Amino acid sequence: MVIPGAMDRARHNRGLRLGKAMPSFVQFLQRSGVYAAQSFMIVPRRGFNLVCLRDSKDVGLSYDRDRLQVDDVRLEDVERVALEYISFRYGKQKSQERADQLLRLRTALFATARPEGFARTIAFRFLRHLDQSRKVINATKWTPDDVPWFLTRLNWTFGAQANIFFTLADATWFTVQKALGPKISRDAFRKDIVPHKQRGADLTCFLVGDYDATATEAAGEYLPDEQVFVVVDQGNPPVFDYGEAFIGVMAHEIGHFLHHKRNIPGSGHHDRGGILLSSGMESLSLDKELVGDFTAW
Repeated sequence: MVIPGAMDRARHNRGLRLGKAMPSFVQFLQRSGVYAAQSFMIVPRRGFNLVCLRDSKDVGLSYDRDRLQVDDVRLEDVERVALEYISFRYGKQKSQERADQLLRLRTALFATARPEGFARTIAFRFLRHLDQSRKVINATKWTPDDVPWFLTRLNWTFGAQANIFFTLADATWFTVQKALGPKISRDAFRKDIVPHKQRGADLTCFLVGDYDATATEAAGEYLPDEQVFVVVDQGNPPVFDYGEAFIGVMAHEIGHFLHHKRNIPGSGHHDRGGILLSSGMESLSLDKELVGDFTAW
């Protein structure tokens, strides 16, 4: 009943408590009756609640089976469950808050409920290094706390459009005991940073602040021989619209990874404007040709 990354829908009881093997409880919406620190959640009478079981392999659930029904929520259930949940919580009368919460919940559920699609593991590494006074400083404004948002956007982009999903291998800071300067050089990246990649992960993303990328990869770079990529903090605003400058570059470099894994010649860049990996303006949208490049496993 419990699968890695699964969502459980629990009905009709005051509480649901997980056994000792439970790694973590994660709520989908704020103030939804999920108390992560106490491994406890409230289930309203005649209603249900939603919780994500993060890293839930081999987890045991402890609850009164005569009073509580617990179900997995699969991809095909997302639309129905999201609407039922929001209608129970906010009513059926239309409002901006109701619409915003429904969109938020649908996005989170689609990012978590995985079909029998193709899954890859990804790790995130956040650079610390020395400044000129030999003090350890954070090179990037991003932190491991941002990773759930990264994965939500990436799984919405690649999962919903291409049935390719990413699961988290690890997300940690690492320290290079050198002063690497305000912009990480390509040589320093290969020599001092790449060795910190996550062994066993399909792909490692490095967050390093600023990076001296090539002219064709102005805000990041994928190294096919190492299965790693780097993204600069600000992304690439001239290429991506609608606030997608950072996550767009991350998706762009992952696109190179997926293209490379197909052993297709070339970099994967194309001239179809408004589509990921375009040589011109890009977005998080995929088209039929790109999906075919990524998913014909």
